[in-house]
Amino acid sequence: MSLFPAPASSRTDEVLQRGYARIFESHTVFLTGCTGSLGGCLLYKLALRLPTRKIFALIRDKPQTAIDKWRKFMPDQTEAILASKKVEFVIGDIKALNFGLEPAVLEQLQSQVTLVIHTAAKIALEAHLRDSFENNCLPSLELARISSKFRKLKLLIQLSTAYVNSFLPDGPVLERPYTLADEDPEDELASILTHDTSPHAGQFASSYGLAKYMMERLLVKRYPQLPVLLVRPTIFAPALREPYPMYGPEDSTPLTKFGRFIIADRGGTQVWHSTAGYKTGVNVIDEIPVDFVANACLLHAAARTTGIVQVGSELYEPQTFDQFIELVISNAPPDIRRELPTFVFTEDQSAPQCFVAELVAVASRNWLFDCGRSYWLKQVGGPLSLRSCTHQAESMNVARIRHIYDTIAEKEKARL
Repeated sequence: MSLFPAPASSRTDEVLQRGYARIFESHTVFLTGCTGSLGGCLLYKLALRLPTRKIFALIRDKPQTAIDKWRKFMPDQTEAILASKKVEFVIGDIKALNFGLEPAVLEQLQSQVTLVIHTAAKIALEAHLRDSFENNCLPSLELARISSKFRKLKLLIQLSTAYVNSFLPDGPVLERPYTLADEDPEDELASILTHDTSPHAGQFASSYGLAKYMMERLLVKRYPQLPVLLVRPTIFAPALREPYPMYGPEDSTPLTKFGRFIIADRGGTQVWHSTAGYKTGVNVIDEIPVDFVANACLLHAAARTTGIVQVGSELYEPQTFDQFIELVISNAPPDIRRELPTFVFTEDQSAPQCFVAELVAVASRNWLFDCGRSYWLKQVGGPLSLRSCTHQAESMNVARIRHIYDTIAEKEKARL
């Protein structure tokens, strides 16, 4: 199987000319990670914005636990999702054989499911290799094995990350596989699971990136005939539009947490490495709203795209590190603005950096993620639209920073 074939032009034309809603009328979806940020957004769209036939939603605990999480992050949408009668809960464990599914449930999935979307993940950038692989690599391989027996399967969408290629130098990153010269994925997986070590660990921005890289390599190697779409999003931003503007838990929107860390460091000096060849933060911190990632997944599902697609700010509004810092400073209340840290960029890559810079290694890099296989999505309207403008992006970013300041002020007031 080629990792980067173009979607069949007839399918793309069908989506563009006849719309995507009709295609979802025949889809029965198996969705993992439905209580997460992206998974919740996908659930909302599949249940309420598309005429999907049925959604099998994998959960780890009793249904009420999942419903409570939806009510926390989608308080005005949860009852409508449940009232749609499309959602059927499936209790399982992604770290177990067959996901811990009962035989009768497994047979039901095998006979009905046409689209699988795997968003379940545990994003802990500093996790031990074995832990990261057990959460972000092995479950994907097991799901691929399970899905290979789905008799009506049209597509398996596997969420990856653009940072599977964080071992590359700064510059263009294409929608294709890049491989390490001395790589043997099966041997390396065995070493990681046995000894919690990898000769390539230091080449990636995080253990999560390495786990997703190995997942991609092993998935295609083991299941070459499976119709797979590997979606590589960059950093999730809060939703621009749906389920509602600013949707997205802080833990799932890293730049929001990043902003909070910066603001919390009152009165100090933050030293950052500038990206190679520059004196300030002119590099793009690549971010895209979570609802745009969901829309891209669903539109590519309608077109039955396979291979690799990257979903990043090239489809949205790029923002540089300099612009982000200016956003933090210009929207600070006067009393806090005087206490904000001083930002210093250095071209000396060996110079000690501040804690936040060491934690967020990608902030000093200048990868340019190509999203060419998704340009056609910008022509699509309706609830899955990826259309936006600079003003909308700026308004969302300002609202996000002001919310951070408001939250800090509330906590400080509560301590008095």
